[in-house]
Amino acid sequence: MKNKYYLYILPLCALFLFNGKKYDDSVIQRLSLKVNICVEGQDCGSSAAIAQASSGTDSKVTKLYAGCIACHGAQGEGGIGPSFKGSKSEYIAAALVQYKNKEERGAQSALMYAQAAALSDKDIKDLSKYIVTL
Repeated sequence: MKNKYYLYILPLCALFLFNGKKYDDSVIQRLSLKVNICVEGQDCGSSAAIAQASSGTDSKVTKLYAGCIACHGAQGEGGIGPSFKGSKSEYIAAALVQYKNKEERGAQSALMYAQAAALSDKDIKDLSKYIVTL
C-alpha cells in the first residue's frame, strides 16, 4: 500500500524539478544584458556617445531600471509587465507619477505602487528618458 504513494510522488517530483530548471533558464535569459565595450579613441556608435554624455546620471538610472527588468525585460520588451517599445518618455513619466500617487491604471497597478513610491520627480524624468532608449 505504501508503494502506491511513490507512484504519485515520484512523477510530481520529477515534474517540479524539470519545470524549475526551465524557469531558472528563462529568468537568467531575461536578466542578461547586452553590452558593448568601447575603447577610447574608437568609433563605438551613437549609444556610446549618449552614455559618455550622461555618464553621471546613466549609472544611477541603470540601477533604477534594474528594479524594472524582472517584469518589463532587460530591453523593455515586456513580460509580466507591458512592453515599453514605441512608448514616449512623457507617457512613461505620467504613468509613473500616477503609480506614485496610487492611482489605478490597470489590473497590475498594485504591483507598481511600491516601485514608483521610492522615485523622486527627477528619478521619474531620468528613468522615462532612459527607458525609451532601450
